[in-house]
Amino acid sequence: MSFRGRFAVTLLFATTMAYFEAAVVVYLRRLWELGALDVAVLSLSNRIVLTEVGREAASLVMIVSVAILVGRRSVERLGWVAIVFGVWDLLYYGFLRLLSDWPRSVFDWDVLFLIPRPWIGPVLAPALVSAALVTAGSVVVVREASGRPFRPGLREWLAALVGGVIVIGSFVTVSVPATPADDPEGFSWRIFLAGLLVALAGFFVAARRPAQAASGAGRSSRVEDGLLSR
Repeated sequence: MSFRGRFAVTLLFATTMAYFEAAVVVYLRRLWELGALDVAVLSLSNRIVLTEVGREAASLVMIVSVAILVGRRSVERLGWVAIVFGVWDLLYYGFLRLLSDWPRSVFDWDVLFLIPRPWIGPVLAPALVSAALVTAGSVVVVREASGRPFRPGLREWLAALVGGVIVIGSFVTVSVPATPADDPEGFSWRIFLAGLLVALAGFFVAARRPAQAASGAGRSSRVEDGLLSR
C-alpha cells in the first residue's frame, strides 16, 4: 500500500475509534450522574471501574498495534502512534459534542484518563497536546516515507520525556470532583504549558537537524518523488 493509502486507512481507524470512545463516555457520564460510578473514590472492586480501566489499556494496545502494522521503523511507528492518538482525541470531543451536547466550552473540565489515577483538566489542554502530536507525528512519518530519516538525539528525547512528565503531572495533581457538576481545583496552565513547550522545543531542534540521506545516491529524491506522485 502506498504512503497515502496507509495515511488514509490510519485516519479512518482513528476516526472510528473516536466515535466508539465518545459513545462509551456518554454511558459513563450517565452512570456517574446516577451514582453508579464514583471517580473521586476509584476502586477496582467496582466492576464498572475495572471494565473502564481495562478498556483504556486496550485502547492503547490498539493504537500501538496499528502503528506497528503501518510503520516500518521504530521512529516512524512512534510517529503513527502520535497521529492516531491525536486524531482520536480531537475527534472524540467532536463526536461527544454531537452525541451529548457536551463539552459546551473548551474550558469545561474533563476526566481524561484513569490510569494510574484520574487525570483531570480542561478540554483545551488535551486538545493542544493532541494537535501537537498530530503535527509532530505527520512530520516524522512524511520524512521517514520520503527517505529523510528523523533521528532525534539524546537531548531531544530527554526533552520530550521531561516535557511529557510535566504535562501528565499537571493533570494527575488536580483534585478529583465528587460529581460532574463540581469543579476540580489545582490545574495550572503555567505548569502544563511549560511541559508542552519543553517537549515541542526538543522536537523542533530534532526537526531542524539535517536528515541523513537514505543509502544509495539519489535515493532520497527518487523516493520523495514517488511518494508525492502517489
